[in-house]
Parts: sequence; C-alpha cells; structure tokens
Amino acid sequence: MLFSIIIPVFNVEKYLEECLLSIIGQTDEISEGCEIILINDGSTDDSAKICDEYERKYPELIKVFHRSNHGLLLTRRFGYQHAVGRYIINCDSDDSLEPIALEVLKDAIVEYNNPDVIIFNHNTYKNGVKEIAYNNIFTESVSAQIDKLDVLKEFLTGNRINSVCGAICKKDCIDINRDYNKYKGLNNGEDSLQKIEQFKSANTFAYINKPLYNYRAGSGMTTKFDRNYFKSFRIVLDEIQKEREMWDFPDVDRYFSIKVLSIAGRAITQSRYNCWENKSEQIRYLHDIRNDDYFKKAVLQLATIRKYLQKDHILLIKMLDKGLIRLIVLMLDIKNKIG
Repeated sequence: MLFSIIIPVFNVEKYLEECLLSIIGQTDEISEGCEIILINDGSTDDSAKICDEYERKYPELIKVFHRSNHGLLLTRRFGYQHAVGRYIINCDSDDSLEPIALEVLKDAIVEYNNPDVIIFNHNTYKNGVKEIAYNNIFTESVSAQIDKLDVLKEFLTGNRINSVCGAICKKDCIDINRDYNKYKGLNNGEDSLQKIEQFKSANTFAYINKPLYNYRAGSGMTTKFDRNYFKSFRIVLDEIQKEREMWDFPDVDRYFSIKVLSIAGRAITQSRYNCWENKSEQIRYLHDIRNDDYFKKAVLQLATIRKYLQKDHILLIKMLDKGLIRLIVLMLDIKNKIG
C-alpha cells in the first residue's frame, strides 16, 4: 500500500465530511492503494457517528478507531501504529487536501526515486477565502530534490515546514514504538517534536512548490493559546539539543538562537490572547521567559540574527531583555483594545 492517511478526529462534525470527501475522490487514482485511518479522540458531538457512517460506506478504504481523549499528539501516534502504507499523510479533520494532491505526490515519489520526505506548500482557508500561505520555500521551480542541510536550516529559521500536515514521510522514518506519553496534553510544539524524529531518520528530501493542503484557520484541536506556550516549545528546543549530532553544521548555534527568539517572540505576542486572571500572572509568564537559559544565551546574538525575526518581535524581545515587562503588558493590552 502506498499511502496511509491519518486523521485525528475531535468534535469536528461541521467539517469532517468535507475533509473526507476531499480525499476519497482521489483514492481511485492510486493503483498502489490507500487507506484512511480515522481516530475518534473522545468526541462529544456527532463526529463519531460520521466516522462510522463513512466506514460502512467505504469498508475497504476507511478504518475507524474510537478512544477516550488523549490529545492530538498521542492520537496521531496511535494512527501511525496501525498504518500499513509506505508513506504517512497527516490531515487534520477540519482541513482538506487539494483535488490533485495524491496524484502529485505519487508522481513525485517516482520522479525523485522514493524520497524519505516530500515537503509541499499549503493554502489557508478562512471565512470562505482560500489563499496560498507559502511558496518558493526551497526553489522557484515546480519541484526539486533538496538537501537535508537546507531542510534543517529552514526548520530552525522559520515556521513554513513545521506542520506534519505539510509533508509526507516514509513510515520507516517514524519510530512507531517511541513512547510519547510523557508529552500527553502538549498543545504546542507537538508537530515540531515529530519533525525532529523524522529528520533524524530521513536522508533524502524532495519539495513540491505548489499547495496540496488546505489549512482551515481558526478552528480545530489547537486554536486556543496555552499559557505554557513557551514551556511547550522549550521541550522542542531540548529535543534539538539531544539530537545535537544531527545539527552539526557551521553556525548551528546562531541558527538555534533564531529558533529560540522566534518562539519567544510568538510567546510574548500571543500572551495577549489569554484571559489572565490578573496582570501579575502575565508578568510572571513573561518573567519566566526572560530568565530562561535558552533565551538569555540567544538574545546575545540578537544583533546578528534580527533579519530572520519579525519586526514587532524584535522590539518586544529587546524590551523583555531589559526587564520592561510591565510596559510590554501595557502595550499588549492597548493592542487588544484597538484590535
């Protein structure tokens, strides 16, 4: 079997059928075979019912599993353990695939001699409008073989390839027996954790410079800000350090600092979306980031890496480094009020 398409499902009755139909219509074109694995993660709406209905309609194509709520990370891992396809495709249950996605991926597998990982662009879909989120990440060509080093650098300097839904990988590149239970409840950084695992095993990469995936903004299992946002991504930073041998290339410390400060910048700005019980909580949250060892080391390189960071993040990072935390909170509060 060529593809196993893993779809975690949690309270998405509004979008689930659209997701499934976007995939089912393509599977006949894949002579090597496909399977769709739906894992109902303790939904309380009609999502479970929809899963069962589609399994009855397409018993040769769709497998359904029902479990108590385990969260997105462990639900995906459960799907990997039951997959039989050579390549894993991740799709969130409120998103969809472009109509030609599977055929394009199949052709790329042949053209680039079975690469371990194929990265592609995606669209964002919001309020009925679909727009290309990213393109020309590695090349302006329609597609290309890409070096692992370029992939690792892109992973550290941006967020364009962080999502597991923005690439397919061989099942062999996933350690399906690895225990991720200690990360249960992790709401941020779970994609990045799994990307690090894939990058460790993968050696050959290809890139398709067209959007094959439609990401629905503002819905799904991971939309709420988590007050442990920075701590969650710190786990990702720790994992990079553990796999230091893989990241052994010139200037890796500088690239790592870009990753740290990008995370810190998002953590600061997104903290304005949390309904803090009082300002003291938000101040403590920002204070903890300032005192973090990764942050303190990375901020020393701010002058040399600022071109990789968002302009508004640079100012906030400078202010945080100087201890101007109350001023940051005031600025974020004003931003909330003026929209």
